[in-house]
Amino acid sequence: MRNTLLRHASSWILAMAVVAFAIQPVSATNPPKHHRILLIAGSKSHGPGMHEYLKTARLLKVMLDRAGLKDVETEVVYDGWPTNLSDLDTADTIVFISDGMQWSPWTFTPERIAAIQKQIDRGSGFMIFHFATYIPFQFQREGLAWAGGYVEYDGPKHPQMYFTQKTLTSEVVFPSPDHPVMHGVKPFKVTDEFYYKPTFVGGCLGITQLLRVPELPADPKATLPGPLAGPKDQVTMWAYDRPPTPASKIPGRSIGATFGHFYNNWQNDDYRKLVLNAIVWSAHIDVPKDGLQSAWVDDAEVDRVLGPTPAPVKSPLEPPK
Repeated sequence: MRNTLLRHASSWILAMAVVAFAIQPVSATNPPKHHRILLIAGSKSHGPGMHEYLKTARLLKVMLDRAGLKDVETEVVYDGWPTNLSDLDTADTIVFISDGMQWSPWTFTPERIAAIQKQIDRGSGFMIFHFATYIPFQFQREGLAWAGGYVEYDGPKHPQMYFTQKTLTSEVVFPSPDHPVMHGVKPFKVTDEFYYKPTFVGGCLGITQLLRVPELPADPKATLPGPLAGPKDQVTMWAYDRPPTPASKIPGRSIGATFGHFYNNWQNDDYRKLVLNAIVWSAHIDVPKDGLQSAWVDDAEVDRVLGPTPAPVKSPLEPPK
């Protein structure tokens, strides 16, 4: 009798173990996807405190690594382009923090354009920051298809090279406060060199305006006060939900951010949160409801974590001063 009871008890325990295993949460058998963020820092072309591409990419890496994101890896590439193209193939988003215009890293050769197009086709995220939003008219198709928009400085509209930019101090406006990139971001005031009057994809399909600077003038060379640019022309940051491609049924995500001239703006909590949110959103990572938390990290601490900042290498296509 006792042996019979033991056999029944053993069978009951085994059955309960099978049931418990069967009802395990899906997440236990399908772990979260590993994400990889690639930060590409261009060659430095301005004086101290401006266009600090290397320092910015390294700072962003430290802040992202400390943001509490799970299964997220960040990597910094120096001098504008990876030495190993396979680095691009596994990135969930590619962030260019570099010069723009005709010496933008990805416009050097048709091979580089093809390499980025490959990533866009597979659905990788894509982000261009500050000077990288200045794209030559000859690469308009790529600028629109990859980022949804860009800032023109040459081409049919401009008989000579023309820069639509203005340095000023202004409160910023959030045209789409419910977008995930805006999670936890409070209105702030900032001094920056803003590029504006962006050109967007036809009908602005897939474009969400994220940041507008209401004090930008209609004529960037005019002295304020004066006539102001229209609301659309004052957009300095946007998100682009790219359409699906044959290679990727999931629409890609892109960000254009035209600000970022002065390095000391990273000490502004909401400025940091805005950019960090944008990067992770472009990588298809959920943005926390209060946004990514971060603290300012000074140069000494970044160097302690990542080692000394490499010496900047001058862009080979930059025109002489």
